[in-house]
Amino acid sequence: PLFDPFKAYLPVVNQRAFLLALESVVASLADDLETMCLLAGLHQEELPSQDDPLRFKLLLDALFGAFPLKKDPSYVDEFMEAHWPRLRNLLPEEIARLPQDQVADWLRGHLHRVRLNQRRHTPKILLHTKAERFGDEEWYSFAEDFPYDDDPIPGELADERNLDFPLERAGEFMSAFLGALSKSPVAMDAERATGGADSGASGSTDPAQETDVPDQFQDLVWDLEKVGLRNWLRMDTGDLERFLPKGQLATLRLVPDGESAKANVEGQISLDADDVEVAKLMLRCAARGRADLLDFEAVDPYKLLHGLPAREVDEELAELPANQHVSDDVLGDLVDAHTARLRSRDGRAAPRMDEEWLGQGATIEEIYRKELDFYRTAGPVEWVEGDRGEYSWKWKQPPNTFWDPRNQVYVQERKGVDPTLNLKEMRQHLLDMTRMNGMVKSGRISYFRAIVIVGNGKGVYGFGIGFGNTPKEARADAAVKALQNLDYIDLDVGRMLVTPTRGVEYKHTATIIPRPIGRGIRANKKFLPVLYILGLDNCKVKFMHNKWFTRMRALKRALDGIMSRRTLANMTGKRYSLLIAPGDHWVHWPDRWFQEIRKPYDAKHEHARLVRKHTLHFKKRGNTIATALELRPGWRKENWIRWNSPLDRWLQYRRRNQPSSAFDAAYSKDVVPPAAAGGRGAMPKPFDGD
Repeated sequence: PLFDPFKAYLPVVNQRAFLLALESVVASLADDLETMCLLAGLHQEELPSQDDPLRFKLLLDALFGAFPLKKDPSYVDEFMEAHWPRLRNLLPEEIARLPQDQVADWLRGHLHRVRLNQRRHTPKILLHTKAERFGDEEWYSFAEDFPYDDDPIPGELADERNLDFPLERAGEFMSAFLGALSKSPVAMDAERATGGADSGASGSTDPAQETDVPDQFQDLVWDLEKVGLRNWLRMDTGDLERFLPKGQLATLRLVPDGESAKANVEGQISLDADDVEVAKLMLRCAARGRADLLDFEAVDPYKLLHGLPAREVDEELAELPANQHVSDDVLGDLVDAHTARLRSRDGRAAPRMDEEWLGQGATIEEIYRKELDFYRTAGPVEWVEGDRGEYSWKWKQPPNTFWDPRNQVYVQERKGVDPTLNLKEMRQHLLDMTRMNGMVKSGRISYFRAIVIVGNGKGVYGFGIGFGNTPKEARADAAVKALQNLDYIDLDVGRMLVTPTRGVEYKHTATIIPRPIGRGIRANKKFLPVLYILGLDNCKVKFMHNKWFTRMRALKRALDGIMSRRTLANMTGKRYSLLIAPGDHWVHWPDRWFQEIRKPYDAKHEHARLVRKHTLHFKKRGNTIATALELRPGWRKENWIRWNSPLDRWLQYRRRNQPSSAFDAAYSKDVVPPAAAGGRGAMPKPFDGD
């Protein structure tokens, strides 16, 4: 035929092929998990069947719950009898050979220390502070409870917000884990069964094979990091599972050659031969780093719309380097194995999913409805559904506004003071009081203008400009307006500012420069009340020009430029450890701490001054060194003589050897200058003879 039906199944829009490719990969991973469960000593009857839609999840739950341990030292004997014989086969041989009584004693002591440390103090790890039953869980968790074996807990575990997860060492951790697992009795038995004992004994193990799995795991971690792995690691596993969408999964069904794949049965998704080929194509593209199929010329919208020539997908794939860990044949075998598994079902329905588990989270329809409602209400326009299903739009009403029918616009309402505001914490300071004049019909009038700042000293502040017939009325009006226009400084409590800020309003400028912790505020003392009300500390504040009406706006621009590390972390997606200021790692200790230490040094300095006065008979000789106590160690200017000009060297020589007594004058006659001695930097030498 002139039209290729395969090209109609573009990979971009073929959802059935995508589901087949995804299920093929997950089924392969589930087979590996089933093998690990069998190595852990679980029986085949305890594992889910291959037709179970939640097979991968159930296998993970079975693997992580293969060795349950109650968080009570009295149940250690029961654990050792039921699970230790299976667990010791997975541990390194040095641990597996330990006596059972010795392991049981250590485990009792460990559980006792963990429970004692968790109940004695509040949770030290940030994630545990939000737990409802922290310390009272029934089952022991190695990841959550093991850090509490030490007291105090290591600092790097106390607040994971200030640390960066070592994702770059994921391959190293996996290599160490596999190295410990390879020394276990189960691994040695498997190696002997596969005939690898001789090669291991002879030392002919392939190094590339040993690093293949860690490299694959490292690549997986980097791929997951692109879609939010760092945020997942910060979440609680219970919250992560609770917010995942859940619902009944439709089963895949391969249709015969003569049947159309579009005739889907309820609860089933039909697949044909073209879907199988497209699924293999998707896996080949993903293995070469081209997960976004719109990057290929064959499905490029620009070339499709303009009819430009384009290469086929297979031609572009042939030019890309193949995946070093998995070949195209292996990916094709994954899809073929899963399709063979689908054919073997013979129309059997998949097992029903757990209704209790389905009711714990939101359904796919609820999430879709929520996203649809969000896009309907996003932006300045709101879409409203009519009685017949059609949609019409209207402008959103801005908050704190009312509709003016005459001008057909929304008018902002006058602000009032927030009734929930705690006025007991607020303080005010009068910045400026000016007598103003104005001309009206009846003549010239006079009134007062006041500029007031209010704040609580913790970052909440507001500027107000009030008017009144008397200074008292103007100040009261300004205070009310300041309370109506409160703002917040984005500060890091207890830490210095991240960057300096500068606000400009016409010619007036306000500059805020951070200082190390403990240095305090450096500013003109007349500005200290303003800075205390704002809550600033450890900074230097400078103003240019003296009109508060404009200076106030320049200061507000500078305050708006202050940004905390939390805001920067949310904007950039980086951890707090990557957002530091130059003074975060040093502190200016108070001078009073060093007063006792300074006393002997100050006494030595006073003694040197007194000796100088007596030596010079209380005369002023600023350029004369009178005693040896005044000599200071270090470099002198004469040490850099080789970089000076010949004239400078001669002057330095004269100053250094200028006679100060009769003996020095007699000796200087027997010394030749550096120019006569020869050499650019030669020192003068005495000589014999006239």
